[in-house]
Amino acid sequence: MAWLPRILVTPLVGASIDQWGVRRVSVVADLVKLAGCLYVAQSLVTMPSALTVTLCAGLLNGLVAIGNAQSLIAYEKMIALVSCDVDRDVNMLCRIDQLAMILGPLLGFIVYGTSATTLLVVAACLYAVNAGCYYFSHSVPSNAISREATVSIPAVSSLRLIWLTPLLVSSVIVALGNNAFDGLVEASAVSLIDRAMQLPIQYFAFVDICAGVCGVAATLLYPRLSSSMSPLRLFTWAAVFTSVASASMILSQTFLPGFLTLYALNIAGKVFMGNFCRSLRIRLVPVGRLARVSSLIVLMNQSVLPLVGMALYLFGEPPGRLSAMMLAALSVTVLGAWLIRSQMHPLLTSEAKIVPPS
Repeated sequence: MAWLPRILVTPLVGASIDQWGVRRVSVVADLVKLAGCLYVAQSLVTMPSALTVTLCAGLLNGLVAIGNAQSLIAYEKMIALVSCDVDRDVNMLCRIDQLAMILGPLLGFIVYGTSATTLLVVAACLYAVNAGCYYFSHSVPSNAISREATVSIPAVSSLRLIWLTPLLVSSVIVALGNNAFDGLVEASAVSLIDRAMQLPIQYFAFVDICAGVCGVAATLLYPRLSSSMSPLRLFTWAAVFTSVASASMILSQTFLPGFLTLYALNIAGKVFMGNFCRSLRIRLVPVGRLARVSSLIVLMNQSVLPLVGMALYLFGEPPGRLSAMMLAALSVTVLGAWLIRSQMHPLLTSEAKIVPPS
C-alpha cells in the first residue's frame, strides 16, 4: 500500500514541476499531505479496525514519501534555475534534509506519548505552514510554464536520457546500494533495541537522530574539504570511508552504541557521496527536464526498499543473514562508486566537457 502510490505518482510529480512550476506543485503537495494527515487522524478517533488502520497508515506513508521526494526535486529545480554555486546550495539542501532527520524523530519521540492523533495534527499544521511559505514567498523562482500543456508521464524520453548517460546510471547504482544498506541497518537496529534492550517503540527514533546529527556535521565539514581537494577525490575518499564504516558495522551488530556510532559515520560519508551525485545530476540534465528525470531517478533509487522488506520478511532477521545482505548491499555501493570514478577520470584528465544526450 505504501509503494503503489509512489510508482504511480512520483513520475507525474516531476513532470508537473517542469510544466507548472515549483510554487504551484509545492503548495498543492503540502495541502494534499495536510488533508491526508487530518483524514487519518479523524479515522483514528472513530476506533477503526486493525485492517483499516493498516491501510490508512500504508497510504499515508506513501503519500508522505511522495511529498518528501517532491520537496527534494523542487529544491533541485530551484538550484538549477538560480544558483550561482551549485555545490554550496546542494550541500545546504542536504543539511536541511539531515536536520529534518533530527527534528522529525525528536518531535515524534516527545509527542508520541500523548497520542498518535496529536502527532498527525502537529504534522498537518507544519504542512500548512510550509504551504503558506511556498505561496507567499517571493524567493521561489519561476520556471517556464506552458498554459496549454497537459501533464503526462514522459517516461520513455527521460529513461532514454538516463540510460544513455553512464554517470547517471552509476549514480543510481550507488544509491541502490546505499538505500538497501540503510534499510537493513534500520531493521537491525530496531531488532536490537526491541529484543536485546527491550525499550519502548519511541526509542527507535534514536537510529535516525544519530544519523541526522552526524549528517549535519558532515555538511558543515563539506565546504572545507571541497575547497582543499577536487570533487572526484573527495567522492573517492568518502566512498572508502563509507565502505570501512559499513564493513565495521557488519561486525558490531550486537553492541548498540558501537553500531549506532558506525552508522552515523557511515551517513557522514554518504553525505559527501550524495552531494557529488546530486551536483552531477543538476549539471548533466537540461534544466527544462530536470524534475521529470530526477523523479524517475528517485523512484529507481528507492525501488530496492520493498525488495529489502520482502527479503527480511522471507528470511527473517538473524545476524548471519542480515550480515550477508548488508555485505551484498555494500558491494553494490562499491561497484557504483568505482564506475563513477572510472567514468569521470578520463573526462577530467582530458578536460572534456560533459554533454548529455539530446
